[in-house]
Amino acid sequence: MAACPAPYILAAPRIALIDEHDARLREMFTDTPVIEPIHSRQGIPGSIDRRLRDALDRATNPHTVIITTHAAMMGLEPGTIAGWNVRWDENPDAALVSGVVGLGASWRTMAALYDLMPGAEPGWFRVIRRPDVQPVTLSQHLNDVGKQLVELHRLAGSSVRIVEVDVESWEDAGVPRRKVRWRSIWSFAALAGCASLRVAAAGYSGSLTDHAVRRAGGVRVEETRLDYHRTAQPAIKIHWFARHPGSTGWWATAVGKRCLVAVSRHLEAIGFDGYWASNSAIENFFVGRFDRAEKCRPKLAGTNSLRHHTSAALIYSAKATPDDAAIITALGLDAATITSSREDEDVFQFIFRGAVRERDYTGPYDIYLYDLGQAERLRDRLLGAGLVDVTLDAVSDAGIIDVVRTTRVRRAKVIAEITPETAADRRERRRAKDTERKRRKRAEAKRVQQLSGDLPTRGRPKGSRRPA
Repeated sequence: MAACPAPYILAAPRIALIDEHDARLREMFTDTPVIEPIHSRQGIPGSIDRRLRDALDRATNPHTVIITTHAAMMGLEPGTIAGWNVRWDENPDAALVSGVVGLGASWRTMAALYDLMPGAEPGWFRVIRRPDVQPVTLSQHLNDVGKQLVELHRLAGSSVRIVEVDVESWEDAGVPRRKVRWRSIWSFAALAGCASLRVAAAGYSGSLTDHAVRRAGGVRVEETRLDYHRTAQPAIKIHWFARHPGSTGWWATAVGKRCLVAVSRHLEAIGFDGYWASNSAIENFFVGRFDRAEKCRPKLAGTNSLRHHTSAALIYSAKATPDDAAIITALGLDAATITSSREDEDVFQFIFRGAVRERDYTGPYDIYLYDLGQAERLRDRLLGAGLVDVTLDAVSDAGIIDVVRTTRVRRAKVIAEITPETAADRRERRRAKDTERKRRKRAEAKRVQQLSGDLPTRGRPKGSRRPA
């Protein structure tokens, strides 16, 4: 972008990275380009979508760079980026969203706001915002009792994102115990109107984004591996605590909680002072244990502000859940692929934010992960990335290496191979049940009359004459 004057849009995964890119580009440019960062924390009135569209419309300088977030880019209509060169930093996290919801009482609200029309795949139906209805704002959804529907409403309210559900009629969602699967899959195919598109992402191949692009079709992917010559090799040691795999379900059990306490006590005892993160559901086991450490979010792709750290700890799980069922079905994946595409990618990106990111770093680098499986997969990936001094270390002092997951963790099936009952099916079943109930009632009344001798005698056959 600095070397070739042209109109560019640079998409970053987080707002903090927008400021980093802005400062870096201003250092690199030799001419007088227009650089305009656009994000929600600038205190400027107006929605991000509108501000971004306005910036694209008014751009006149032939060397313009607009920097915004992935989410903002995913809300743009294809026609608005014609002639613009898109440069995308890291894989988009929010490109594939899915869930499972119960709409027992809310289906009438959904029917009032959205129409349904057949989707591209059998059994799936597109959610279309009704033009004759006043749209509900996101803040109104946040203050509503149905907060689990906020993300569905947010995406369905977009003029670009496609949202699909597995019900043909909203009334079908009102059937007792019926769960509705929904999904919204965005891919780079949505940017087909741009002048060019380049994505810089170490983990693109095999990612969920990669699978989504293949599903959408119409996109030719040309992969270029950049030369990354390290001038030195760090001594990387991956410490692991348990042989059993971690998960949020397991950590909610009594034994799982004791394992987390053991991990946090060990990190406290060694004076851990690097950067760390965990699933939000378990972070209270670690908060306050190591004051000199820097707390982060698990997803750190693209972050450059942690390079001074020589240790990292990530107690984290991002395995497939029932909410992923719609994505798994759409992309033809399985639970293991979800783990590889999401959890392992998050781990790799997280630990690569510290000193190991510096190509001339030669010192030690300590990584703390929960289980051996994570450690082994990370080791293989680091070796594949050109790092040669990578070893595993079992943390026996924590005392949970040989803990076995004997407690059964209830897991809903990721994909339930069933044919859900529709509202019409329920009405027909109720009619048949009512008919059968009335038939049994008549039969019982007749039996009682027979036993009491009150059963009327048969009359004359129809059409016969009374005798004289």
